[in-house]
Amino acid sequence: MNFPKSKITVFVSVTILIYLIAKAFSAGTDINVYLFASKQLFKGENIYIANPFNNYLYSPLFALLLRPISIFDYGISRVIWAIINAALAVRLWNITSHLIKNSIGIDTKLFIRWTIGVIIISLGFLNHNLILGQITIVILWLTFEGLYQIINQNKPFIGALFLALGITIKIIPLIGLFYLFFKGKYKAVLICIGFVIGGLFLPSAIIGHDYNMKMLHNWAETINPTSNKYVLENDNGNQALNAILPAYFYDFNDVVEAPANLKRQIVSVPYNILIIIMQTMRVLFLFSILIPIFYRYKQRKTEPLYFYWQFSYLALVSILIFPHQQKYAMLYFVPAGAYIILFVLLIFRLNWDVSLKYKAIAILASLLMFISAIMGRDIVGDYLVNIFDYYHAFGLINIVFLVFLILVKPNLLIEMNNKTLANTNIDVLYNK
Repeated sequence: MNFPKSKITVFVSVTILIYLIAKAFSAGTDINVYLFASKQLFKGENIYIANPFNNYLYSPLFALLLRPISIFDYGISRVIWAIINAALAVRLWNITSHLIKNSIGIDTKLFIRWTIGVIIISLGFLNHNLILGQITIVILWLTFEGLYQIINQNKPFIGALFLALGITIKIIPLIGLFYLFFKGKYKAVLICIGFVIGGLFLPSAIIGHDYNMKMLHNWAETINPTSNKYVLENDNGNQALNAILPAYFYDFNDVVEAPANLKRQIVSVPYNILIIIMQTMRVLFLFSILIPIFYRYKQRKTEPLYFYWQFSYLALVSILIFPHQQKYAMLYFVPAGAYIILFVLLIFRLNWDVSLKYKAIAILASLLMFISAIMGRDIVGDYLVNIFDYYHAFGLINIVFLVFLILVKPNLLIEMNNKTLANTNIDVLYNK
């Protein structure tokens, strides 16, 4: 029996929603932390201590904003949070598909294949975030939506509001201000800074100024990047530079159990030297964002695709330079993965008639994305996942994809797509 596509879409959507509701009601480790902190806030307690689920690491404003759902039973609150996050994931997809499809005019068949590819690489990360009740989807959406409204919709006020809310909750979107400054969006930067200041002091009107200031002080101490717990992190789940570098170049006093007695240390570097190397790399990664910002600045004709390319690069840099980025933060990898999937599909459409460099990138990128997509405990088991984590493979993949993004520029995708639409052959694409 054949069903119309619309009915199939509804059936799949309802099935996914039922799955999310069932999982959220019974699970949700991280959202429990946020809900408990929200309850503490309205009891006048210190939200940064005595949380039985885990340490609360976000702003007083976030705990305040959660109040409408924290008044319910934990199970109901988790379901509401999961539905909100699922809706934001759909919005992220709508922006992404709009930027890709409408900027270079890919045909329907290619768009469907690209969509399937994006679903494959993102499903595991989305599932991980939704089941845990994490905040990653919210922060990624606030950053993407904010920059999208400012750059593509020319709405600096609403865009700055979204970005400021993200900064006020989790700091990481602060990198968006760096991006906007070098894009020449000074008005949006100033508006955003104003909103950030307002967001920090907004809880004072509800919970009292002295209490809010005390919580802000505690929050600053909790997330201080110079704190010993964040300088070098001995955590296999962390995919940031401050965990990758010491894993290969430092001896911790605490021994991390290696699966199958594997070795990862290349050489032992003194602590002070390693700190200098790490901070230097952070600065270099941050300023490397200027490469996609200023590439062909005056010759661009399809700004949406260039913006998406830049945001993909920005997202990868974000989870590398900020400390304590666990595997659920790998959702930030999806924009770059989606961009490279389009590149790979265009190569297929051209029957691989491209230069050896692009063939090699397509093959290696496909392999890495496939490995990332299946690297879940429910799929490959604990043993392989533990090895993957031990070598901080997700973090290393992020670094590799930064290189891929630099090599695979938007003008290349535009040229490749134009040739497929014109149904013409291509000899060898030259390096631009």
